[in-house]
Amino acid sequence: MNENNNDNYPALIGNNDVYSSIGDGSKVISGNEIANNNIGGDLLLQPTIIKLPSYNIGGGAEALKTLISHHEKLKEDSPQYLFVLEELQSKIRGVESREVIGLEAKLTSADRLVYLEQARMSSQKASKMISKFQHVKSYQIIFTHILSLILTRFNSQILPMLRDSSDEIAISSAINSTIVEPLYQEVTLAGGFITSELVEGMLYFLTEKCHVEWK
Repeated sequence: MNENNNDNYPALIGNNDVYSSIGDGSKVISGNEIANNNIGGDLLLQPTIIKLPSYNIGGGAEALKTLISHHEKLKEDSPQYLFVLEELQSKIRGVESREVIGLEAKLTSADRLVYLEQARMSSQKASKMISKFQHVKSYQIIFTHILSLILTRFNSQILPMLRDSSDEIAISSAINSTIVEPLYQEVTLAGGFITSELVEGMLYFLTEKCHVEWK
């Protein structure tokens, strides 16, 4: 990197290498990295570094394949099979105890209204896929896996950033790094079909069902 540009384009140093970053002098987003079936990256928001978790994609994919294989062998009246169905249904139904607030209002409260059309389209695609494949045994596990991890990772990684009024670009990058990309990679390596848009759509699907709160 050109030394004359260091003040305008800082770098993130990790794994003994320097990765170029893009910034305006006060905000810097480093490129995310996928290597050896691991995905991870840091956000450098001067003067604060937000440490994002690293995920073992290969290990997660193998675990998911094992769950799918086991589930496909279960009889449909077995307690384990019924438990998976209950878990899945609990995610694709709305949360009755919460006030129903539209997707537009939720994104407005999080200052993310600019993403509304994208959120609506991806949520609709995710909803159609869930409706079409929720009775297929392998996808009962895949959907439960994705929806459960979206909830866990959103609440542990994204919600605190929202409540701290973190930068919009930082939040979007964190969503991609902790939710969209690793889950897309895991399902694909496990032999399932999914796209990054569908994973993102499931986040907004859960938002519309009031499982995900954006404030």
